[in-house]
Amino acid sequence: MSLIRKQKRITAKEVADLLGCAPNTVYNKGAGTEQLTRIKNGTRQVRFLLDEVMALVNRQEGSTPKLVIPKQSGQQHSISL
Repeated sequence: MSLIRKQKRITAKEVADLLGCAPNTVYNKGAGTEQLTRIKNGTRQVRFLLDEVMALVNRQEGSTPKLVIPKQSGQQHSISL
């Protein structure tokens, strides 16, 4: 029995769903995915570690820019995207 926890691997399509982008963006290392570990299963399959993807999603959610909309009365409202 091994004490090392097996890490779950997910496809580029699942990564794209979590990040809210297209699978081709993940394949081309866009949307911050260049720092993820790529695991090649054969010549065409690429998998990613779920733990790393979730850490990336949490980092991107924390750094969401806020949109400031000026109101006509001079007050400003901020909206989180």
